[in-house]
Amino acid sequence: MLTNMKNLKYIILLPAVVALASCSDFFDTSSVSTMDASEVFGSSIRTEQAIQGVYELFGENNSYRNRIACGYVGLNTDIERSTKSASSSAPDDELMTYAMKTSHKSVSSTNGSDIWAYLNSAIERTNNIIEGLETYSCYNNPEADDYASMRYYLGEAYFLRSFAYLEMVKIWGDVPARFVSLGAEPEGLKVKKTDRNVIYEQLRVDLNKAAEYMPWSTQIPVATAANNVGRPSKAAALALLARADLMYAGKAVRPDELVVGGTSAYSVKYNIDDAAKRQEVYKEAMDACAQIISSREKSLAEDFATPFKQICSDAKNYSAMEHIWVIPFLNGARGQVLNYNAPKLPSISTTAGPNSVAGHLPGYGNGGSSNGHITITPWLLYQFDKEDKRRDVTIVPFQWYYDNGNNAVKGDSARVIAFLGKDSAEFCLYQKANAIDALYCGKYRFEWMAPGRELVGTDDGVDFPILRYADVIMMFAEASIGGISGDVPTNETGLNPLEEYNKVRERAGLSGIPSLTMEEIQLERAKEFAGEYIRKWDLMRWGILKEQMVAATDYIRSIARPSGRLGTEVGDTLYYKYAYDNSLKAYVLDSMYGLCLGENTCPPYYKSANGWLKKNMFYSDSKDWLLDASNYVIYADEEQLESRQYWPIWGVNVNASPETLWNDYGYSNE
Repeated sequence: MLTNMKNLKYIILLPAVVALASCSDFFDTSSVSTMDASEVFGSSIRTEQAIQGVYELFGENNSYRNRIACGYVGLNTDIERSTKSASSSAPDDELMTYAMKTSHKSVSSTNGSDIWAYLNSAIERTNNIIEGLETYSCYNNPEADDYASMRYYLGEAYFLRSFAYLEMVKIWGDVPARFVSLGAEPEGLKVKKTDRNVIYEQLRVDLNKAAEYMPWSTQIPVATAANNVGRPSKAAALALLARADLMYAGKAVRPDELVVGGTSAYSVKYNIDDAAKRQEVYKEAMDACAQIISSREKSLAEDFATPFKQICSDAKNYSAMEHIWVIPFLNGARGQVLNYNAPKLPSISTTAGPNSVAGHLPGYGNGGSSNGHITITPWLLYQFDKEDKRRDVTIVPFQWYYDNGNNAVKGDSARVIAFLGKDSAEFCLYQKANAIDALYCGKYRFEWMAPGRELVGTDDGVDFPILRYADVIMMFAEASIGGISGDVPTNETGLNPLEEYNKVRERAGLSGIPSLTMEEIQLERAKEFAGEYIRKWDLMRWGILKEQMVAATDYIRSIARPSGRLGTEVGDTLYYKYAYDNSLKAYVLDSMYGLCLGENTCPPYYKSANGWLKKNMFYSDSKDWLLDASNYVIYADEEQLESRQYWPIWGVNVNASPETLWNDYGYSNE
């Protein structure tokens, strides 16, 4: 699995991090000083340092910092599209459009600085921590002073290992199952690629242990972890268990048989053939979610925007947040969540100047940038009911500009009217209306950042959300009806899944539904979690990724031109005015009309003399019809939508392995 491994020792990389298996090639250990395992795991301080060594991997270049937390794996879907999908973004378009190859400069490397190496390193480090704590700590001695802390650390290690393995299964499917450290079992290097069901079963064991060892967040005995959304708790372990179980009980693209050297033969099928076993797994997921709900330690935020405003503004207080666990990034040093996920900014200049937003947008400061990586598809736009409060949080039909308004309104006199009497030559901060192909995800916004935030280059340091309470509710509902297979478990939780589910809809301003169906859950999850890198894995575990991608594309093509919109409720024009926002010191889009079904005629109150503006959302002089196949691509080839759902294991890793790694689905091994 991993080569160039030196004899493993327990290592402290001074001053702060214990790296139990640092990456050089794949694992090439170097250290400032070494220490016996009993000294490391007999001390709560050093154990904390060892745990931080796992988190360190998430912040590395080409890890979560600027790859996995930035859409390089979770896009495209029927509801989300990367702006890197165009051929002009080659080779990154291969990542987004299901056309991957066995090497890629953005996500693979020859020196161990890629997500394959970092996740394997996280697994090796947590293997060492688990073995060290179970051998040398007092986690099983209630009389010891550090008993509670050591139990928490052990639970956290089990959680982090499970998270890393679940990520590997999501990205690559079948991978080697190695739950013992290489120091304890050097032959672990010879473990072959393993049926993912073996891993799922181990995750069930490990996450139940993690939930046993870790208390609810406010009761965590470790000061740095107590009531901190950036550290896991019992709720995080239970929520991750439910997520893994729903994947396990669902469908997946799988090789017809797992053979050394690989096969191109595959099918979409249930991971678990036996209906009774699927029912058992659904019950475990349902019960895990019910524990969180029944604990009442979490609730839905009253306003749908609140959880995302909190993430952008560096909130850490678990008790006050809907999020259950986030990957923590260091302010001003690591993490490019907003850089990739926030609406695009027109300049990455580090000094405020013409056309530069830097220094003018609150929270943006004098540095940083925005790639504007995630957009929301027109298909999802028109799935939202007009009353759904989530739409205007999720979908942002603008990008920020700083100039005299010329990018939004042509003509001096028209700008004076549109910008409420502002001199036509005066520079200002404003929202420029975008077309239908650039509807950005609005859940991550620079204007929601904490005041005075320090930015370093492209790193904004905003934490990356992984688990949210709304997901727990919806997983509970899905598991309660037996998921896609209908293997309904016995509900002994004392909770009504429909009542809990309707709380999500009611928060969105919608009425409750009378009964639960998979079709309802699938659409509701699209509207609730768009832009959160959940949808791809949902579509894969439901076995409908290809079907949904094709259906969404067919719909998008049907409305691309006026002839296709005839007889539909889709309008081709956005009508809007500007209002001045005193808190932002900016002009914002107001009174928008044309984004909802049925808003397909000119509103009677539209008058340019009163400052109303309009924009054809579907056509551009430079690009012609924006949703035509030549401009708007979600996938490269319909036939590859199943065979390219998983990434290949990089050729450099396959070739370095002692015939333990290979590729399936028709990928090469080179």
